[in-house]
Amino acid sequence: MGKAARNVKHGFAVALDWLLPPRCAGCGQLGAVWCALCAGRAVRIEGSSCPICGLPLGKERQCGACSANQYQFVSARSWAAYRGELRHAILSMKHRRNAALGVAFAKHLMEAFCGQAWQIDLVIPIPLGARRHRERGFNQAELLARPFAEAAGLQLAAGVLVRLHETLPQFELSASERWKNLHGSFLADPAPLKGKSVLLVDDIMTTGATLDSAAQALNKAGARSVYALTLARALFEGEP
Repeated sequence: MGKAARNVKHGFAVALDWLLPPRCAGCGQLGAVWCALCAGRAVRIEGSSCPICGLPLGKERQCGACSANQYQFVSARSWAAYRGELRHAILSMKHRRNAALGVAFAKHLMEAFCGQAWQIDLVIPIPLGARRHRERGFNQAELLARPFAEAAGLQLAAGVLVRLHETLPQFELSASERWKNLHGSFLADPAPLKGKSVLLVDDIMTTGATLDSAAQALNKAGARSVYALTLARALFEGEP
């Protein structure tokens, strides 16, 4: 689809948003972009969790993800499990720019963030590759990060981190392939990062490969510390 056609399509979607009442991205009911019922059904990630990657811990009290990987970020947290209505709403936001949904989800990011004692200087959304950004016309991580940073009173630095090359969609890959796919895929501008504590924001954390690769680039560029915050976390069979 050409740029002009994408602009027409986006303009038509915006016009419809003004004409029609909002519809919940989770259940489809009219009245709100993200209804209270769907928010209440989300499986919150609370209680005992890994201090590094935020994965809920079972009776064994040992984190399988951190046993397999040495993450480059200090700590990561997610608001809820990537399931049900939340999963449906996140997928819808990947395919259609919905700033109002980003604002609604940013409130949940604030809930997860306020439970931490992190001292943050900059908020950086995980960037898309240039081609995918052109095709989509927006970055869903920035739709989350921008209203979150505003609500938290933090500086958004959207252009500091770039994706060097296009990568295969992570959902198509196995766990090991995800890590290979993201290796060396980010580059960060050292100028605004030196000595700064950075918070990466993304929609979903699965294995943590994307956040890890981005954190590695930020650390290399001189960031003092890197933390990560996502709306959802993919939990695997057998996990809470």
